Amino acid sequence: MTFEFDFLIVGLMQVLGFFVQGTTGFGCTVIAAPLTNGILGTAAGVPYGTVIVIPFLYFLAIKDRKNISWKDLAKIVALCAPGIFIGQKLFYSISPQTAKISIGTMICVIAIMNIHKYIIKPLVLKEVNNEDAPDTMGKKIFRYGCLILGGIVHGAFTIGGPLITVYTLEAVKDKKKFRNTMTSLWCILNVWNGFTQYQNGAFTPYLMSALVVGLPLAGIGFFAGMRFLEKINREQFLRIVYMILMVIGFNMLRLNIPWTPQLLKIAIISILVVGSGYAFTILKKKKANVEQLQKG
Repeated sequence: MTFEFDFLIVGLMQVLGFFVQGTTGFGCTVIAAPLTNGILGTAAGVPYGTVIVIPFLYFLAIKDRKNISWKDLAKIVALCAPGIFIGQKLFYSISPQTAKISIGTMICVIAIMNIHKYIIKPLVLKEVNNEDAPDTMGKKIFRYGCLILGGIVHGAFTIGGPLITVYTLEAVKDKKKFRNTMTSLWCILNVWNGFTQYQNGAFTPYLMSALVVGLPLAGIGFFAGMRFLEKINREQFLRIVYMILMVIGFNMLRLNIPWTPQLLKIAIISILVVGSGYAFTILKKKKANVEQLQKG
């Protein structure tokens, strides 16, 4: 077993990733993956991300087993399992880059819509969200569609987590139950992925050395995240989750779109135009809301 300074850099990144994991129940792998894979290489970085989280997943799942939505967990597993096998079959016929761009776009749209709902409306426009809105058939189809698609994508490229999160956020309203239900799901999926990676010879002395350095640092972030969750309410929790989803979605697009100077210029101009139009609309609506309150 050897020590390299690179192991410490990768481990320090886990502090941030596992803080998010301890708070929300997801995110550590995708947040740390660019740095981890960049330094350790994909051959070691991917199994590193799979294995390092397993002890913490099982600790939390066992500790808070009474705060798991078992009914929703069963639904998630039942609907994801066929998709995972389908995804594994489709792995060789679908371009990973195309899949990541499509999923990244979908996640960004979902995140931006909910950032408007949970951040802009209550904090900027001072409007109250109607949480008792009826659960329409369209909403149910969208939720279950995200779940099934999440299973397929996870089976093919192990990036189905954000789509599965979209379903779970709507199905499990309690912040602790959401985190613990997601944690229990990763207990199943990560052990499955870890076993597959072990069979493929990924567990090398180099990987084990990196894990020995990274695990204590991951623990610092994870337990800090668990404590932070106790201090926030559901609205704050949702704001954090959707901001993280937006970061994940944009990161997928940033890393997978074949950027050229012309395409980058078009993207920047489009973002500025759409962003300016959105900001103008929000400011106009805020002014109207203030005038209405003054009249009332």
